[in-house]
Formats: sequence, C-alpha cells, structure tokens
Amino acid sequence: MLRTGGICVSEPCASPRAAVLLLRALVTVALMAASGCATVHKWKQEHHEASLHRQQTEEAAARENGSKADRAESLRQAQEAARLPRLQDELVARGDAESLAAAALIQGQISGFSSGTALDLAARAVAAAPDRTDLMLLQMQLCEGTPTCDPLPLERRLLVLDPENGIPWVYALLRADREHRPADWEAARSGLAQAKRVDLYWNRTVSHLAKAVTGKAGFNANAAFSQVIGAEASFITALQPISRACQAQEIKRPEALVQCRRIAMVLRHADTTLLEANGSSVAMRVWPAGSAERREVISERRALRYRVDLMTRYAKQLNSPQAIDTLAGLIAQYPTEQAAMRALYVHQGLKPDPPTDWVDPQPDG
Repeated sequence: MLRTGGICVSEPCASPRAAVLLLRALVTVALMAASGCATVHKWKQEHHEASLHRQQTEEAAARENGSKADRAESLRQAQEAARLPRLQDELVARGDAESLAAAALIQGQISGFSSGTALDLAARAVAAAPDRTDLMLLQMQLCEGTPTCDPLPLERRLLVLDPENGIPWVYALLRADREHRPADWEAARSGLAQAKRVDLYWNRTVSHLAKAVTGKAGFNANAAFSQVIGAEASFITALQPISRACQAQEIKRPEALVQCRRIAMVLRHADTTLLEANGSSVAMRVWPAGSAERREVISERRALRYRVDLMTRYAKQLNSPQAIDTLAGLIAQYPTEQAAMRALYVHQGLKPDPPTDWVDPQPDG
C-alpha cells in the first residue's frame, strides 16, 4: 500500500498535506504507462527526469534558505503522528458511525491496515449506519487486506445496497485472479461489464470523515483533511487484474471484447482519476485505430496528461495550505475527484483543459 507520508514534492521532505495531490498525479501516470503503450512509458520517464531536476534544484535552494522551516515542518509532522493514538481514542469515544469509520482509518495508520482492530471499528461503523455504502466499502477494503476475513458477504451486501456500482466486482476479479479460479474470474468480468459505474465514494468518504476528525486531538480542519485523505489514499485498488482480463489474447473472443469495451467505458466515468486512467488504458486496447471511439479516448488521455503536467509544474501553488483548504470544500461540494480537481484548477487561475498550442510530449498514436 502507498503512504502519502513517504512522498517528496518540492521541499526536502514534503508534509502529507503537500504530498496528497502529487501522489495521485504520479500514480495516474504510472497507470497510464502500465497499459503497455511504449510512447506513454517514454513520456513518463522523460517527465520524471524533468520533474526530478526541478525537485533537486528546489531542494538545494531549500537547504540554503529554509533549514529552519524544514525543521519546524518535521517537528509538526512528528507532533501530529504522536497525537494519532489520542485522536483514535477520542473518535472511538464518540461512537457515531463516521467517528468509528475515521477511527478505523487512524488505527490502520497506527498498526497497519490488516489490523483486526481497524476491521472491528469499521464493522461497528457499518452496524451503526447499515445503509451507508461508503462505510460498507471501507469495511470491505479492510477485510480484503486481512487474511482471516472473508470479503464475499460484504461484496454481496454492497451489491444489494448499490447494484449499479461495479467496485465489488473489481475486488472479486482481483481475488479470482490471485487464487487462480477461472470460473469466478469469468463471472467477475461479466459482472463488472454489467455495472453502470465504478464508484469508490471517494469524495463522500473524505469529506465526512475529515469532518469527524476536525477538532479532535488538536487537529484543525486542514490537518484533519490531510490526515484522512492520506489514509484513504492507502487504498489503491489493484487494477492489474482488469488489464489482464482485457489483454490481447482475451479480446480475440467477441464476447470478451464486448465486455471489455463496456468495462473501459464504465471505468472512464468512475469517480477517481486512477480508475479513469485505467479505463482509458483498457479503451486504447479494445478500440481500433481510426475509430471514433479511439479518437475520443486519445483526446481524454491528452487531457489527463496535461493535468498531470499542471500538477507538477504548479506543485507549490496547488499544495499550499490555502489550496488544500479550497480543495477540502470542493470535495465536499462535488461528486467526483475529477470535478473537484477541475474546480480547484479554475479557482487557482489555471486552465483545466489543454489549450490548442499545448504540446503533448508523447501523444498516443
């Protein structure tokens, strides 16, 4: 699992607050490159080299001019980490569904996301609000990472609560792939193809749990948002099984090709950038060159790469405390991560769509 605390941005060691946005951008690039497209992989390498050069230059300047500020930031991070057990205790003591769910995330950060205690807290949260799909997904994700937990009943329950959401089928596909069960693998791919959308309830979870954390153990709204979004970012859904389900040898079969085209469309309209990027990678594989569908996907992928470019070029501005405060409000307002980020770009005076003169370093063929 990925942790935001280990990602460095423009300062010598960026805080979780500063790392949140760049983390998701870099993972998006990695997913886009994972499609097997050599040009995207080459772009990723060149883009990384340029970003690394900028980072090294900024780090040198920071060491020269900002060592005192760096020590203060490191101290702040250490103080926040030391407050996590108290934060978790305060959340458990409140006992409402959202506080218990937030406590499960904090417990995961303290002792690992395969912790039985974290899973128990998530189960208590669901018991307190049994119709909350976002809390059910959190329990399911924790169960998926706990060897002694059977996620199948939770997947079935989430499908009952939200039958149009394909995320339970994504996890079913992952498990069938890992355990080499071909019949279940085929069933999971078919189920995912019949979904209307793939929804991680990202914005809802982050905004609700950040609100629960705010004011506890000395965490203000900004720190609470950063803490929750950092913990939530740890649940990076394993999407490689989807790529394997729609690899070249599979889509030679007409039925599988139809399914994978449907899967690509559903993922391209998911509620997070990560899922959208994966959907675009699958779509590039299942639509032929020159088709209207492929041209549409190429346009979408160009826009994705442009926004990643914005993310790195304006990292300091977009990761400022003021921008993070704004993003917290936008995530509470908009239904998807992409919509919230688009609104943030506009708020920061940046164009969210690539201008006609923007040169894509390695465009798709």
